[in-house]
Amino acid sequence: MQKRFLKNVGVLSEEGQKKLLATTVAVVGVGGIGGFLIEGLARLGVKKIIAVDMDTFDETNLNRQILSNINNLGKYKVFEAEKRVKEINPNVYLEPIKEKAYLDNLEIFLLDADYIFDATDNIEIRKSLSKFVQKTGKILIHGGCAGWYAQVSIITKDTPPIEKLLGGTNVEGAEKELGNPIFAPMLTAALELSEFCKLVSKQGESLIGKCLFANLLTNEYRVFEF
Repeated sequence: MQKRFLKNVGVLSEEGQKKLLATTVAVVGVGGIGGFLIEGLARLGVKKIIAVDMDTFDETNLNRQILSNINNLGKYKVFEAEKRVKEINPNVYLEPIKEKAYLDNLEIFLLDADYIFDATDNIEIRKSLSKFVQKTGKILIHGGCAGWYAQVSIITKDTPPIEKLLGGTNVEGAEKELGNPIFAPMLTAALELSEFCKLVSKQGESLIGKCLFANLLTNEYRVFEF
């Protein structure tokens, strides 16, 4: 076991860490949540990260997107993510996909992924990801946040589609109205990563078919089935 992973082993076990080292994941959306996910996945030590995003960094990202800085404004997020992963752990391969995710191209981009992280704020992309995992049998770890609020869930072929969870929610609109300070995407990514580790190491009670909703203003955490 490499020294860099020794403090993972107490939680994951050596067997769980070895599984992580052989796991390919995809992160759709390399913004607030996605940046923290990529940072965490590189440190956990997955085999490969497929990062999908067509956007560049701008000044409004600096308050919450960990991969953004004053020197990379205007640069593509996926290529900056690739640089960051090489700095953290050169044994993790990040494949940058500078494209927008659509239902028709997900099979091209995501077929190699064992787990898919939803880090987008686009409801149509989320619906497409849900359809894709339910068709292919893969696992979607969903996360969303705005203002003081965050939610995380897991979609599989055996759960209801994400539409049942989201209803008419417009996360992009919610972010414009409520704002998005750094602690919201940071917490959301941490919860998604913990669910991922539970699934890989086969421990604990997962959020498959359930949603964890956090109201940070009132310190309420609620889990419900959807």
